[in-house]
Amino acid sequence: MIDFAAIMEHAFANRPYLSDVHGIEHWHQVEANALMLAGRVAGVDVEVVRLFAIFHDSKRFDDGHDPEHGARGAEFAKECREAKLFEIDDERFDKLYHACKFHTHEPKNDDPTIACCYDADRLDLGRVGIPLDPEKMATGFGSRIAKQSLKERVSVFAMREWIKNLKLP
Repeated sequence: MIDFAAIMEHAFANRPYLSDVHGIEHWHQVEANALMLAGRVAGVDVEVVRLFAIFHDSKRFDDGHDPEHGARGAEFAKECREAKLFEIDDERFDKLYHACKFHTHEPKNDDPTIACCYDADRLDLGRVGIPLDPEKMATGFGSRIAKQSLKERVSVFAMREWIKNLKLP
């Protein structure tokens, strides 16, 4: 069993930059989004998406343009796995590594777990004033959420609360 709280604590203690935008609150929101999506997207590995929430932004140097932060986060996940902070098989780890490394570079992915990771992060763009774009979502359900947010004219700054209370068939 993976001790997600211990991993998050380790990642938080080893971050290079203290961020309000890409910090622990964002990590928790990405995890909540991932769990919500995993319940609606077939074939999602819940443990992998929860690990993604921790590692994807864990090695950002700042809140600005940092195109290599995902690759650094993927490498940090690899270091943590090698240190036995968590154990998953190679196939599952490859998905985690790929999702972390490419979450800002790859618009879509055919693997449901990787796609869920991408959307879990993208569904929290409101925190930086960016509205959801159905065309930029990697899953069909993520796209439905984005369309509904536009239809309801949800303020980007109210997006987290709106998503938390979302009821889509």
